[in-house]
Amino acid sequence: MNFLFKFFSDLKQNLQNFVYWRFENFSKLKKISKQNDHDKKIVATLSHKQLPSWKQFKRLSHTLNKTESLLIKIFSVIILLSLIFLFYTQVWQKLKTVPKNGGEFAEGIVGSPLYLNPILASGLADVDTDLTRLIYSGLLKYNEKLELVPDLAERYEISNDQKTYTFYLRKNAKWHDGDNLTAADVVFTIKSIQDPDFKSPLERTFAGVKIEMTDEYTVKFTLNEPYAAFLNILTVGIIPQHIWYDIPALNAKLAVSNQKPIGSGPFKFKSLVKEKSGLIKVYTLEKNKNYYGKIPYINNIIFKFFPDYQSAVDDLINKNIQSLSYLPKEYLKKINKRDLNFYNFPLSQYTAVFFNSKNNKLLDNKKIKEALSYALDKNKIIEDVLQNQGLIIDGPILPGFLGYTPDLKKYEYNPPKAIELLASDGWSLSGETLKKKDQELKITLTTVDQSEYIKVANLIKEFWTSIGINVEIKPVAKDQFEKEVITPRNYEALLYGEIIGYDPDLFSFWHSSQKEAPGVNLANYVNRKADQLLEEARQTNAQGVRNKKYQEFQNILIDDLPAIFLYSPDYTYPVNKKIKGLEVEKIALPADRFINIENWFLKTKKQFFK
Repeated sequence: MNFLFKFFSDLKQNLQNFVYWRFENFSKLKKISKQNDHDKKIVATLSHKQLPSWKQFKRLSHTLNKTESLLIKIFSVIILLSLIFLFYTQVWQKLKTVPKNGGEFAEGIVGSPLYLNPILASGLADVDTDLTRLIYSGLLKYNEKLELVPDLAERYEISNDQKTYTFYLRKNAKWHDGDNLTAADVVFTIKSIQDPDFKSPLERTFAGVKIEMTDEYTVKFTLNEPYAAFLNILTVGIIPQHIWYDIPALNAKLAVSNQKPIGSGPFKFKSLVKEKSGLIKVYTLEKNKNYYGKIPYINNIIFKFFPDYQSAVDDLINKNIQSLSYLPKEYLKKINKRDLNFYNFPLSQYTAVFFNSKNNKLLDNKKIKEALSYALDKNKIIEDVLQNQGLIIDGPILPGFLGYTPDLKKYEYNPPKAIELLASDGWSLSGETLKKKDQELKITLTTVDQSEYIKVANLIKEFWTSIGINVEIKPVAKDQFEKEVITPRNYEALLYGEIIGYDPDLFSFWHSSQKEAPGVNLANYVNRKADQLLEEARQTNAQGVRNKKYQEFQNILIDDLPAIFLYSPDYTYPVNKKIKGLEVEKIALPADRFINIENWFLKTKKQFFK
């Protein structure tokens, strides 16, 4: 402001000096005749205005010489610039840049949606869970810090014995078709999950759970015994009873509502494009303007589906899409980072080599498993395959989760020790492979036919071959993997990653009752003491007790060595810099990248601070 005051003071002085100079240097101005004085008086009598009219003002330029005109123009420009500067500093800078409604963006995903239904979507199908996360709502949801917060529920209560959960629903939630969402929809959803004819992957998760509607907006769950992770499973999307009630459970997977769904989430179905084969190629969602929560800024999200990562990355490079659901590590160096933000989320997933001694009795031998562990260079895997975007692990519970401890038994890279262990067990080199009597030490390593897994498998083969083990790699296509490998437990050693989710409840991953599908105890692990610890840990909400039991369980597991834990990968999510507002700190599932989707925006506007 001092600058502006000084400027206008100087401007006034300069104008005065100009007037004095005008009258002092032009003598003819001093010799004004009496006639001229008389004329001025006559003119003055014709107008009572003290200021010139607009017509007179327009003729001002005709009364000025060139020098005077130039000076007037210069002063006018200076005044204009000063006013602009004043507006910018005193007004514009006090305005806040805020998100504005509008815009759309396209995201690429490798794969194609099958069941856009939260109770049919498989945990192995990221495409389905990605879209259902946007279309449907659950009683609870996770925030940016992966903390559970109410969603369709306004609040809930837990009984003292931790067996009864009462949920009070918000009364302003509506389905995308305008119908009210009530407790009847919640009851119908849970009972559909429990119906064996519906064939929901969540059926075992809700086994033994009783649900009842106490009034139109209140539901009560009753458990047979306390279950610490129960709230976590209530993030499942609720489906509309009025849409699904007349569809027989046996035909649920054939229903058109699996591809043109009605949900209650922040985005709703708009359109889809199919190939001749029936696969969905493009899927468009539009924002739900009647959403009970914060209505999204972005108008439309267009999902484009690709058969492989190479074609998806090509479209990202050519700016045909603005984001890619996941970027494999091998493509990091091929992408121009100028236009993209790369979000590297720690993922609650561990990758391990699971041993199945039923298909190879040698893998029941403790010394052989220890030798296999000591022969692996995990650092090289992280550097060469993950390009240092991952974490070396020694157990199934990851840093930041209840039960994590760094004080686990570790099998550091030590090939001489591996060879020593095998020799002590009677194995000796015969040619290039180890043999014991007439038996050859041979292992088939099965994995998903994806770039990352294949590269890791080849490194493992290199490590194990160097100590004399004959290794065969067996890749299986991703779309066939669950059916041909996981469900029948068709492998000797399995290189695979398991997502443990939001709560460290390892029951389904390591309890002996989960050896058979759909359980995911992939090592067919059986240990009665470990079972007891897993059972007790899930029956208490006392965090200190759970923490201690999970640590004790891990010590038993690592000592038994049913698997070699390798690494936990980062989840790389490339997004165009034009998309702002993505502020997620960590994720448990790939779909969690959309946790704060309502806050994403492409356009901005200015407004005063409130």
